[in-house]
Amino acid sequence: MNRRKREERKAWLTLTLIVILVVAAALFLTKDFREYLRDYESFQEYKKYMAAQQSTPNPEKEPQTGDIVSSTENTPQPEESQTPQQPTATPSGGSEPQRYEVLAGSQTLCDVSGNVLWQADTIAPETVELLRAYVQERNLVYLWDNSYEKTLKINELDKKILETAGCAFPGVKINFIGDSITEGTGGNQDADGRKISYVNYVQAALQFGEVCNHGRVGATITGYNNNYDLAIGAHEDELFVKDSEITVLYVGLNDFLAEAEVKNYGVLDNGTTGGYCGQLQKIANSLRTKYPNTLFFFVTAYQTPWESGTTNYTNFNGIPTLDDYMNPIRIMAQQNGYPVIDLYSTGFMDTHDANTAANFLADEIHPNDAGYRILGEHIAAEILLYCLGIIE
Repeated sequence: MNRRKREERKAWLTLTLIVILVVAAALFLTKDFREYLRDYESFQEYKKYMAAQQSTPNPEKEPQTGDIVSSTENTPQPEESQTPQQPTATPSGGSEPQRYEVLAGSQTLCDVSGNVLWQADTIAPETVELLRAYVQERNLVYLWDNSYEKTLKINELDKKILETAGCAFPGVKINFIGDSITEGTGGNQDADGRKISYVNYVQAALQFGEVCNHGRVGATITGYNNNYDLAIGAHEDELFVKDSEITVLYVGLNDFLAEAEVKNYGVLDNGTTGGYCGQLQKIANSLRTKYPNTLFFFVTAYQTPWESGTTNYTNFNGIPTLDDYMNPIRIMAQQNGYPVIDLYSTGFMDTHDANTAANFLADEIHPNDAGYRILGEHIAAEILLYCLGIIE
């Protein structure tokens, strides 16, 4: 009898132990219990880390008041390609990006007092190589026949360049001078009724501290039909901003299109300021003296099938083409050491192509919102690449 009771008690103890083990296993497998263990282990690691930090001095320099800070967190990564992949950067000190040596050949932007507002020291060497690979690929695309697909591919690479670099210019002031394309004719309007042009998309890509849009419908370099109201050469003080660190000059198309009974094309380097060439040279040669702290970008117009309505010219043998109007812009920029964003020569957004015109133009000349977007992203990529010293 006693033996039977002992066996029953032993069976109950075994069953109880099995139940306890099953319940314990169930608890161990629950999400809350697993998280508890994980948090406990993390807390132990954290205590070890803090003990080590208290016993070892931190050699890293803390950010000082007035240091230039430009966050690159949450920067979208480029799409997968056969080019090298961008390394994952780990910023130190919160939102402060990793600092590297200032890139050789890059631009340092300073205010009128000489204070550094931007410099190329947040780009890792591996990222520079990736950017160079995108530029090389884009240079090959420039050799394609002018087409809608060519413009789309250039835009694809422009976006990869901007996203990979992840740069912003929060302390820099930029000024845009131009005609209706700069002002935004043909594009959308914002909530306040202001026109949206490529300027807005440059700003969206690079985040300047201040933007001035001095685009005006009908603006020209010089006056025609004795009308100088829209001549840039006659209104320099109103259009150029002395304290801007960057100025983009996108002009010349209206000079080509302007209808006048007789137009004076002008001559470079003959000492006169007459006509288109003379006024352009006068403006370009004065920039270094009047605006010594400003980096100027000269932009040539994209190709268009439109022709000038004027057939009689002085100082020109025949009827100049749009490229004939763009060439003095290239020459003046080169002579004065300024970069050119050459839309014409690269075939970017060439509207001779029917698909390009249908998808990117609001009318025969002006971009629609899609056209302004890709134009802005291209100009932004060119500004960035030049400032980084990756292109000349």
